[in-house]
Amino acid sequence: MQLCKDTIEVLKNFSSINSNLVIKEGNKISTISPSKDIMSEFNGSDKFDEQLSIFNLNEFLGVLSAFEAPELILDTKFLTIKQGKSKVKYVYADESLLTVPTKNITFPKAEILFDLSAETLSKLQKMASILSAEDLAVVGDDTIKLQVMDKKNPTANSFEIDTGVLTKETFNIFFKIDKLKLVDGDYKVEISSKKISKFKHSGLDLTVFIAVESDSTFK
Repeated sequence: MQLCKDTIEVLKNFSSINSNLVIKEGNKISTISPSKDIMSEFNGSDKFDEQLSIFNLNEFLGVLSAFEAPELILDTKFLTIKQGKSKVKYVYADESLLTVPTKNITFPKAEILFDLSAETLSKLQKMASILSAEDLAVVGDDTIKLQVMDKKNPTANSFEIDTGVLTKETFNIFFKIDKLKLVDGDYKVEISSKKISKFKHSGLDLTVFIAVESDSTFK
């Protein structure tokens, strides 16, 4: 089998969430952060006939990048990555040593819903870098607003984008900017008062669940 471009891009993103990865038989790939506050699920077009366990995902991706169009041959204990006369034998890790999802998330009712475009996300992340801001606030105040700020310092510089989505609710939902580990694209965002959020990619069958910060408030 050869991995398609979308799968490669998702795996690159997954490597920023967790260096460990277990791909089970089928076409679903999921990962969870070591702190278990980010979980991502992807259903792609590539179907795996064997389970493979990877300890260092960045290393694995590096091996793939050394070939132009590598073919993957899966065995029970290792996979062979080959092209032409060159090949790499890549031995699977012991799954018991890896941090992997153990159950599916049943997402609760969401009280907050809005669209997040790739352009808006890029602006938020860029301004966070410029302002050295660590926090993203989703604020309910007649409309839903997205604010890059330092919640520990109310006098610090901040940046705001008004989504234009009307709301009758009052809330302040906080995320750490560095936890928004998302593949490029547009997302539909849902946030529950149970302090969990869901980011659904509009172009891929990709869903990212991110825990909101404990000091988030819903009224």
